Amino acid sequence: MANPFGIIERYDRQFEYAGVLFQLVIAYKYFQLWSAPQPHQAEIILSMALLMIFEFVMVHSGVFMAVMPKKWCLFVFIPFYGVFALVFTLAIPNNYIILVAYLLVVINRMRFAFSDVPRALRIRTIIMSVAAALVYFVLIFVVLMASNLIPELGLTPSFLTSSGYNDMEKGSGEFVDYPHLTLCFGALYYTLSALVEFKLMRTDFSKKFNTF
Repeated sequence: MANPFGIIERYDRQFEYAGVLFQLVIAYKYFQLWSAPQPHQAEIILSMALLMIFEFVMVHSGVFMAVMPKKWCLFVFIPFYGVFALVFTLAIPNNYIILVAYLLVVINRMRFAFSDVPRALRIRTIIMSVAAALVYFVLIFVVLMASNLIPELGLTPSFLTSSGYNDMEKGSGEFVDYPHLTLCFGALYYTLSALVEFKLMRTDFSKKFNTF
């Protein structure tokens, strides 16, 4: 008897666990660079700060991947995000971080491009993308408003000077001028996103929305 579940359903849980694990690893990396940076890690700190700007673009991609037709995903959205990632990386040092992050995220999301997505998975993906966007915008507001309360930890002015961070060409703005705020934001964002995704993957949307 043929298995009634398609590839997406069969491997969905593995994809979701991988997504949660990936986000927790990134969150840990942000906290590590914030709390105990090494003198040779100035370029990595800048790259991780700019990754949060990149996430601003990526945070809504899950909705497009889930709701748009397969051809749009394959021939429009995946190339668009790929070109954006490539152009973005050319402007920063240690650019492999952006490309690796992009590939891992898209590999996890592009499964929706190869078959008709069950409505329960489509709903979950949309809710996750909306939740991630809300977490992003609420957190960035909270971090900026509480900027005077967020400790510098290892990213002190003396460290930023001695490591060469202040001498790097990086543009200007809160995200790059005050890396302790950005790394704090990144650690919180990816931790909360992982928790939300874990909660959603344990929710049976087929029963909640009577999709089957």
